[in-house]
Amino acid sequence: MKHQRTLLLLALIAGLAACDMPDFSYSGANGKFTLDGNVLTVHADGVPDATIGSAGDFAVDGKAVALTPAQRGLLVLYYQGAADIREQANGMKAGIAAAKNAFVAKPDAGAKQKLKDTVASQAHQLTVKMCQDETNLKAVQDQLNAQVPAFKPYVGIFRDRSTADCIKDND
Repeated sequence: MKHQRTLLLLALIAGLAACDMPDFSYSGANGKFTLDGNVLTVHADGVPDATIGSAGDFAVDGKAVALTPAQRGLLVLYYQGAADIREQANGMKAGIAAAKNAFVAKPDAGAKQKLKDTVASQAHQLTVKMCQDETNLKAVQDQLNAQVPAFKPYVGIFRDRSTADCIKDND
């Protein structure tokens, strides 16, 4: 069962890699974000989209929100956390391409098993890193909820769960 979930994760990422989309999308518990270049767009049901720039700029429905330096710093952390998740997914795309190339070479049974084990190990490492990133983003999301009133409608993306629970759910 564990390898089936790993293979499912790899298949989903391979599907994303095949699309070669210019942006990155991540769906959370009650919303999602997309990252295109240096603009993070946060989507939540029933409210206009919000954007966060790499420098911590924040706008709701295209209208800039006035921020203190501390609030802007939190938004930079949120943006960076989203960028970290995108980086992990892009790394996995490269790993999938390398694995596909290795299988095309028609390795013997022993080499195939070693390759499968390596892919499974790398998928687990990705899961751990992404779960850590989710936990970190949840903490920043909670701080933004408390300190930036205009951010409140967008706090449902990351749910309250530990890194260990996230890994258990996704491994």
